[in-house]
Amino acid sequence: MDLTMYRRTKLWVCAFALLTCFFFAAGCGGTSQEGEKISETKMVTDLTGAEVKIKKDPQRMVVVPVPWASIVYAVDGSSEKLVGMHPSAMAAYKKSMLRKMAPKMAEVNDTFVDRNFNVNYEEIAKLRPDLAVIWDYQPEVAEKLNGMGIPAVKIRYGTLEDVQKGIALLGDILNKQEEANALIAYHKESEAYFKEKAKELEGKPRPKVLYLQNEQLTAAGTRSVNKIMIEAAGGENVVDVEDQWPKITMEQVMSWNPDVIILSNFSDFTPEDIYRNAYDGQDWSNLDAVKNRRVYKAPLGIYRWDAPCVETPLMMRWLGKVLHPEVFGDYEMRPLLTDFYRKYFHYELQQEDLDEILQTKWNAALAL
Repeated sequence: MDLTMYRRTKLWVCAFALLTCFFFAAGCGGTSQEGEKISETKMVTDLTGAEVKIKKDPQRMVVVPVPWASIVYAVDGSSEKLVGMHPSAMAAYKKSMLRKMAPKMAEVNDTFVDRNFNVNYEEIAKLRPDLAVIWDYQPEVAEKLNGMGIPAVKIRYGTLEDVQKGIALLGDILNKQEEANALIAYHKESEAYFKEKAKELEGKPRPKVLYLQNEQLTAAGTRSVNKIMIEAAGGENVVDVEDQWPKITMEQVMSWNPDVIILSNFSDFTPEDIYRNAYDGQDWSNLDAVKNRRVYKAPLGIYRWDAPCVETPLMMRWLGKVLHPEVFGDYEMRPLLTDFYRKYFHYELQQEDLDEILQTKWNAALAL
């Protein structure tokens, strides 16, 4: 074979090899119009009904809504895929069980979004996220992020059903459907339990409950999920203002005269602050809840229990113990918590952990 023929043969062999590789790759993976391999992407439907194309196995997530960083941990069993979370979520983390269970979560960025949920797009770009979880009321944020090549998945938040749907969505995103379904099943079992208990609560006096978010007198109104929790546990939410989180006055509090006051973990205020009238312009001393020493600090597990979260069924059980211990006498909180953390978080709680979650320092009078 002369040199020219040899070169031509070699070129044909190389071309054939390249074509074979091309068709093999196309047949196995496929390519979308955007140049992405179809096998590396998938579609998820967010809580607004929008279909969003995301990576099949996302490794880097930023989460704007506050409780959802903890829900990512609960579904995924890890915080390794979180690269950004809300500063209020970080504040909760530093007091929560997650600081022990997921110590590396302390390194997650919490400066890409401010407390009012305004996103810093330059900061978020530096995090190189595969996707962002945002609120349903942030369409302009979704549009901006999508333009940056960051898929935006919107969630809706405010009811117990929203939490369950959000857990299911994260299960789809993280390929952890089995884990998500197990958590949702626990929530639904809890709903069934409280429906049964409603029969036992019929005819019983309902303690009047004031749920306070902070010392500035922001309280749970008629459209808050806390009202649902209180009523399921056999109480009456005293705030009759048609809003989620209205600002109320001491005059209103005096007129309502609650039997029980629950203090949230969105603030550091304590029952002792209420008992000793620590805040100017607030005199709590004549209220029945104060006279009877029935001011309690809400529990805090992997997140604040008093907000809708993975542990909401536990919060409702705790409220049952607070309001009607005679009706909710078929369980104890400590074994319940131990079993829950072991089953769903694969974590063994110690006695000091239980004391911390249940705020025993402030709630010692409760038989839990």
